[in-house]
Amino acid sequence: MRYFSIPSDFKVETIDRINELNNTFPKSQVIETYGQVTQGALVNSGRVTGVLPELDFNQLEKYIQYSVDRGIDFNYTLNPACLGNYEFSSVGAREINSLLAKLNDIGIKSLTLTTPSLMELVKASGYKFKIKASAICEITSPSKALFYKKMGVERIVIDPDITREFNRIKGICEVFDQGVEMIVNNVCYKSCAYKMFHYNHESHCTPDNTSQKVKDYYFNRCSMQKAGEFKNPVRLNWVRPEDIKYYYETGVRYFKLQGRQNVLKGDIVATLKHYFEENFEGNLFELITLFAPYNAFQPYMDNKKLNGFLDKFFKYPEFCREVCSSCNYCESYAKKCMDVEKTAELHGKALEFYNQYDEYTKLIKSLNAYKPVKKLFDGKDLECSFDF
Repeated sequence: MRYFSIPSDFKVETIDRINELNNTFPKSQVIETYGQVTQGALVNSGRVTGVLPELDFNQLEKYIQYSVDRGIDFNYTLNPACLGNYEFSSVGAREINSLLAKLNDIGIKSLTLTTPSLMELVKASGYKFKIKASAICEITSPSKALFYKKMGVERIVIDPDITREFNRIKGICEVFDQGVEMIVNNVCYKSCAYKMFHYNHESHCTPDNTSQKVKDYYFNRCSMQKAGEFKNPVRLNWVRPEDIKYYYETGVRYFKLQGRQNVLKGDIVATLKHYFEENFEGNLFELITLFAPYNAFQPYMDNKKLNGFLDKFFKYPEFCREVCSSCNYCESYAKKCMDVEKTAELHGKALEFYNQYDEYTKLIKSLNAYKPVKKLFDGKDLECSFDF
């Protein structure tokens, strides 16, 4: 059995569509949707609050009741990478405990968490929440998986960066058994240097943070990085529907669709259906973004022309050393599945756009904090001008 966890749009019609899929595909089942409220205190999570479906506790309670009545649970995302040390204050710990009480009262049974400190607080609260360790925990090894297992975590979402490292995944499955979950439609650049900082940034993008002028820094840098080389779209951490079988064979039983920011504009059930069928013909980028474009510069990636791409990673787990300058494997498949000229044109437009309209670049230029300093080494005084 393949179990799926998908982002919620909090519409009962979507639950009905999911329920229909569950009844049609006996070997694949959506066991939960996930999400959070966006109003009130402690709305920090792994996503910028402003891009999520607006929701209060009354609406959430009604949604959960409707969903659970149809055999689909709900997982509450309380997974910021950082709470600004709020959980270590008496006021903060009490407020988090009050939130847990409210979540328990409206019928929530499971949480997605990131920080060990929050996991300890939840375990000590007395409520019987099941805990899922977020992908933000960056679980990349059996030893790290074992750490969370010893903390009493029932399920872990592995770091998308190891999506094609089958030896690591197999080792994690061996120590954690069948509670291993992986994201199948991740659009992050493998081994992205921005990722850790991006996670932290998202934690603080809440309605209360009104002083923040720049909110697009990491999104823009991410987009520019993807457009930096022709082959980069192939190097993202996605999993094709056709390749689910490799992960099932390795020991993974739980699969996650991401995209809480896309559920209102896209079609989560359409994407889900293709993963249930393990088959898709069309633009892979459209599929993994839930048919809601990531940006205006997405290239067309012919999914079927990527047939066989993952085989080498599966059969020879050590072949990829991430030294791309000495390997053209990803580039060879990029040339198969994308139009070279059209993709180069889109990448060029993306780089031009994000460089031109980047708010952080504008902010830096506007500061003009440093005036020219003229150094004279001929015995004259040093001429300096300061701007305080």
